[in-house]
Amino acid sequence: MKVTEYFLESSRPAFSIEITPPLKTKSIEKIFHVIDRIRPYHPDFINITYHQETISLEEVDGIATKIIYQKHASTVGVCSAIKFKYGIDVVPHFICGGFDRLEIEDALFDLIFLGIENVFALRGDPRKNENEFIPKLSGLKHASELVEQIREMQKNNYLHQMHPVKATDFCVGVAGYPEKHHESSSLNEDIKMLKYKIDCGADYIVTQMFYDYSNFIDWEDRCRQAGITVPIIPGLKPLTEKKQLRRFAKNFGVKIPQDLEDAMNKSTDSLSAYKIGIEYMAELSEKLISHGAPGLHYFTMGNGTDVADVAEKVFKKYHL
Repeated sequence: MKVTEYFLESSRPAFSIEITPPLKTKSIEKIFHVIDRIRPYHPDFINITYHQETISLEEVDGIATKIIYQKHASTVGVCSAIKFKYGIDVVPHFICGGFDRLEIEDALFDLIFLGIENVFALRGDPRKNENEFIPKLSGLKHASELVEQIREMQKNNYLHQMHPVKATDFCVGVAGYPEKHHESSSLNEDIKMLKYKIDCGADYIVTQMFYDYSNFIDWEDRCRQAGITVPIIPGLKPLTEKKQLRRFAKNFGVKIPQDLEDAMNKSTDSLSAYKIGIEYMAELSEKLISHGAPGLHYFTMGNGTDVADVAEKVFKKYHL
C-alpha cells in the first residue's frame, strides 16, 4: 500500500516510525524488539534509513590504501526482513551519496521484486570528515534529481534501455525543514527548494524533528503560500533527557521551547525528566492532530520505548 493512501483512507491520522539498520556486526533482533514494543499501537509503515559508506586509510601490503566499506546492514535487506516478519509496509531511504545513476536504478528494481512501492528520497549527509557533500562520479547532487530519476522510470525511461513489462509506480517522500536546512541561506530559499522537489514529482513531505508548535504552523503556512499542496507529515522525537536539550539543538538545529527547557532543567532525576518529555511530546502530538496533520512520524534512533510511551497516549484510543 502506498504511503499517501494511509493519509486518505485511514479513520485516524497515520502513525509511522523511523529506524536505522544495525551495524553488520550486530543482530537484527534489536530492531525487532523496537518494532515489537511499538506494534500494539498499529504503525502503518516503517521508514528505514540509509548511511553512506565509510572511507578509511588502511595499510595494504605496506601501501596506504583508501578502503570503502559499509558499516550498516543493507537498508533493502532490513526492509525485506521487516516486511516478511511483520507484514508492515516499509519505506526505504534512498540517498544520492555513494550511488551513481545506474546503481540507483538497479536498487529500485530490487524494490519492485520485493513488492515495495514506497521510497524516501534524500541527498544524504557528507561522509564523515568531509566538509561538503561530494557525489559519486555519474551520481546525483540533489534530492530533486533523485526524485526526477524515479519519475523517469515511471515514464518508462530507463538507463539500460531494458523496459519492464509494467512501468514502475513508486510513492515518493521527501524531507522538509521547519527551521531550514543548515546549508540553506534562508528559510525562503529552503522552501523554494522544497517546492522544487515537489514539482519534480514528490508525493508527500516528512519534516525534520521539531518541538515548537507555533514555528511549525508558521512554516507550514509559508509552504502552502509557496504553492506546496502535498501532505506534510510532522516528524517528531521525544526529548527525555536533560543532555538532549543541548545535543538536539546543536546536532539538528532545532529550537527548544523555553517551557520544555525549564521543565526539563527543574526535573530532579532521570525518571521525572523522562515523564516530562513524554507528556510534552504527547501534548504536541495531540495539538498537531487537532490542527489536521494527516499523520505523525516518530524517529526512534534505535530505541522504541519513548515512542511507544507516546503512542500509548496518542494512538491507543483509536484501537480500543
